[in-house]
Amino acid sequence: MSFLDNVICPISNIKVDNNVSRLTVFFNAVLLALFVTTHIPYFVILAAFDYSVRVAGYPQYSPMRWIAAKIASGLKWSIALKDQAPKAFAARLGLLFSAGSALFLFSSLPVSLILAGILLVFTTLDSVFDFCVGCLTYTYVVLPFYQWRGVR
Repeated sequence: MSFLDNVICPISNIKVDNNVSRLTVFFNAVLLALFVTTHIPYFVILAAFDYSVRVAGYPQYSPMRWIAAKIASGLKWSIALKDQAPKAFAARLGLLFSAGSALFLFSSLPVSLILAGILLVFTTLDSVFDFCVGCLTYTYVVLPFYQWRGVR
């Protein structure tokens, strides 16, 4: 039995299309890869904006999600519903890393690139392999903190 066998995620009654979600994250991974390779700040700023719109609860205004939904619809992909909570938690982590990367652009390019690189790994794992690092973080960092404090 591996440590992945015990991974749990936050749970929500709201469902989202996993195909559109993974494609959205893939587009964010492309933006991050472009930033890491070219150092052009617009890419990471657009990724941070996209994450902030989704975290704020307005996914319909997310540019990357809009493009992903249009492509999925145009290709007539089937809808694969999945719990929204792990995706929302992962989006919060994405916002944290992308906004941090965008902020560090002005003071330390290496720190900015490191944060973007870490997020690039996370987004690639999620979009290509459907492996949620946010779920691992929730299980082994967030949940034990709240259990230690007696919160459930």
